[in-house]
Amino acid sequence: MKLLLLLASPLLALPAAAQTPAAAPDSPPPYRVAGGVLGSYRTVGLLGEVRAGGPWALKVAAVRQSDGTIPGEHSTAALGLLTYYLPTHLKAVEPLLGVGGLYSRYHWQQRGGRGTLPDVNVGGGFGANVRFHRHLRTGLQLFVANGFRAEYDAAAATMRKTGRRLLVLPALTLEVLL
Repeated sequence: MKLLLLLASPLLALPAAAQTPAAAPDSPPPYRVAGGVLGSYRTVGLLGEVRAGGPWALKVAAVRQSDGTIPGEHSTAALGLLTYYLPTHLKAVEPLLGVGGLYSRYHWQQRGGRGTLPDVNVGGGFGANVRFHRHLRTGLQLFVANGFRAEYDAAAATMRKTGRRLLVLPALTLEVLL
């Protein structure tokens, strides 16, 4: 019995890390930062992300939107989202949810006047990415914000905020993972 314990003691002394299984060969490599572009039929922008650890990340976006109906009018926005990547058994698919803040500027130009309406509010997003290469992914994101309505005030010759509305911005993304 003592001889059996003496022979087994080197096996018992192995570190626990050596006993954990290796990562599956088909799982994508981890990344710390990502950067890319986003776009839709009315929107273009830049997208960035920093992984905070585990399923958490900080996602930022800078976008410009214009519907083209009034020349010179457009909106710009900056979003910051605390993002959670939902676990899935599909290694190439990355569903996500995010919540955070939104700063926007609406540049208006009507009836000979022009100006800018700034706004700070809450926003969020959800969507899914597909990793088609170890350092590239594409996805569909839906950014949602508590935006504002604006109307031209002829008496003051300026644009004023008149209420709130839900804004939904669908965007296709392409990111490089580093």
